[in-house]
Amino acid sequence: MPRSPAHPIGTVRLDFRPGSKTAEDLSVVERAGNALFAASDEGAELVRLVTADGGASYREDAAFPLAGIFDLPAGPDESAEADIEGMAVADGWLWAVGSHSLARKKPRAKDDDAAALGRLTEVRRDPNRFLLGRIPLRMDDGQPPEPVRKHQGNTARCLPFKPGGNALTKALADDALLAPFLAIPAKENGFDVEGLAACGDRLFLGLRGPVLRGWACILELAVEEDPDSPDHLMLQRIGPDDAKVRKHFLDLDGLGIRELAFDGEDLVILAGPTMDLDGPVALWRWTDALEAEDQSLVRGDRLVRLLDLPFGERADHAEGIARVPRAGASPALLVVYDSPAPERRHGDGVDADLFALPSRYDPANSFLA
Repeated sequence: MPRSPAHPIGTVRLDFRPGSKTAEDLSVVERAGNALFAASDEGAELVRLVTADGGASYREDAAFPLAGIFDLPAGPDESAEADIEGMAVADGWLWAVGSHSLARKKPRAKDDDAAALGRLTEVRRDPNRFLLGRIPLRMDDGQPPEPVRKHQGNTARCLPFKPGGNALTKALADDALLAPFLAIPAKENGFDVEGLAACGDRLFLGLRGPVLRGWACILELAVEEDPDSPDHLMLQRIGPDDAKVRKHFLDLDGLGIRELAFDGEDLVILAGPTMDLDGPVALWRWTDALEAEDQSLVRGDRLVRLLDLPFGERADHAEGIARVPRAGASPALLVVYDSPAPERRHGDGVDADLFALPSRYDPANSFLA
């Protein structure tokens, strides 16, 4: 039975610097104090937006090239995109993850058949996409949070890059379920990270693909600092047979994962099509996700479909979410869109939507607990 999409309870204007393409290609947003951090699936930078009206609107005031924080394998070249698809703020760190995916070129309208087939044949492996790291946040009184390479004894660190990938893809190279998908491009049910949530040094990565017979996948990692390198993190062994990854499979009605956010001990999941298609898009809650102590199949009453979100035709694809507290009201979820519809665009600005978040941690929703 078709579900009716939820209606937003408000909109938030995000104004970017003149000429910025971030508004067209928003892939992720995360709240930190009175600021939002956002990224595009093009380029390799994070942008900061600040509010002067209590969160009704935000304006970009700074950009932070990732090559100035991490030693990226493709260097500072702006064309060497990192495809940042997930961010999370936890314990004074800003975490960021690239898609870890391969990209197949898309035929252009002007291409003849030979040129179109040539573009379809070309698969690109951008080394910066294999970024998974954390950045110290400097939070001075009265100033918006700032991601810096070093702060109060903390240094930006990431998983070490390896030829053709990083420490995570190396850990998955022999995985019976996921290894075959590492060589398949994104949007073709290939390996594609599009969500990140963090609690301490425990990370959850949501995969847009692969979806296996309708089951979406979340990877759980535990990281620690590499004592032999000031710039690197290490994966701890947390899975079966001392594996460095725990896998959780979720029945999301055949959808892949587009973003994750914590709500207390629950994970809020933005889910959408794995392939390059319009809708459906839905929000789910994985109840007590932090209680997971082993690999799992998540279903039944532990997995609740919260809302169905609107989507457009070749436009308004929900890509990022951020939990937003509201004074005297239940929490809300800020949703940003890739390929925003024309009515969402305002010069260099774009409208994001606010949706009421059915949360077990809102006293008004105690029946959900």
